[in-house]
Amino acid sequence: MPILNVDLYWTSRHPSRAEDARRLSCFVNGLPDFEPIYRSWLRSPKTKKETVPVPLGEAVAKQLLIDKMARYDFPPDPWPERGSYVWGGHAGTPPYDFRKSSTAGTRCNLGEFGQCASIHPNYVFMRLSELRPSTGRPWRASELRPLMKFAREVWRPAEMCAMFSFYTLDLPSIPDLSPNGLKFAESLRLQPHIVEPKEITRILEPRIGWITYLPPDLAARAKYPADVDVETLADGAALVTLCEEPFGKDDAAGLARLHALEAALRPLQS
Repeated sequence: MPILNVDLYWTSRHPSRAEDARRLSCFVNGLPDFEPIYRSWLRSPKTKKETVPVPLGEAVAKQLLIDKMARYDFPPDPWPERGSYVWGGHAGTPPYDFRKSSTAGTRCNLGEFGQCASIHPNYVFMRLSELRPSTGRPWRASELRPLMKFAREVWRPAEMCAMFSFYTLDLPSIPDLSPNGLKFAESLRLQPHIVEPKEITRILEPRIGWITYLPPDLAARAKYPADVDVETLADGAALVTLCEEPFGKDDAAGLARLHALEAALRPLQS
């Protein structure tokens, strides 16, 4: 089965308004309700060292964000504008289940703000297990949507998408003409080991995948292919699902649905 990811992005939020400790606590404590493997956040199968305790109190979450805050290279002082990086692998409770098909991983960059912030400085990247240990089979869309709605309620992302790894490199993109993109392209041209001038591109947003989240303003203007499932949420946002079962890179029907949705939503992307 292809690797399945659920990715969330949101723009800069100053720490005084972000409530990242509360959100992180709610997120860590709520995930086990969807799959028991989230009862652990571990550094590695070898060390079994805990990176995030479960359950996670808000005070402990606040200290964790302080401890994991980015630092300058020299001197290594805290760099709060770059946020905090929190991550862990999930394998249930001791003695843990480290089979490749039964483990998952989550990476979070929280609290980035100010001039250092990129277009989407904050994110939660969830690599889901190939098989759900609780069912012994791959995730189905109807099982994954409730988890995505929970993550949305916690983090309030600008963008969220469930997609398979085999097409993440083929997402539609355009030249990045922003000041940061042009500056980065120029820096590459000045490096002597890079012979050809490089064009920096950025992926069109919102990203489109197996399950695509559209915020209310985009959902109100969206036109959909006839064979997709659209769940409209209370505030007018939408979760758009291609099909119930996961599909691979050789599934012609699944790819056809994906490309049809890309074409239908292209007018909304930027």
